[in-house]
Amino acid sequence: MMREKKFIPPVKPVGLEIIFLYPCPYCGRNVPLLGPTEPSMGQCDACHKQFPLAPVDKKSVLFIKTILDNGRAAVDPDFL
Repeated sequence: MMREKKFIPPVKPVGLEIIFLYPCPYCGRNVPLLGPTEPSMGQCDACHKQFPLAPVDKKSVLFIKTILDNGRAAVDPDFL
């Protein structure tokens, strides 16, 4: 008895996070991090050293999330 494979339609995004690249001051690697809205510490995933992060503007992040409808508006319309 063969099982039929059920077609699963592509899943659309339901949320959005913005990744910022912070250069590690020790090894120079661009470390991808969720941008903090308050001063905090980041850790390099290559050399494992910590360094202080400059915060991002919360209003700018909210603007991008609003414009993209929290990721839903970023789906390629030709794909739908």
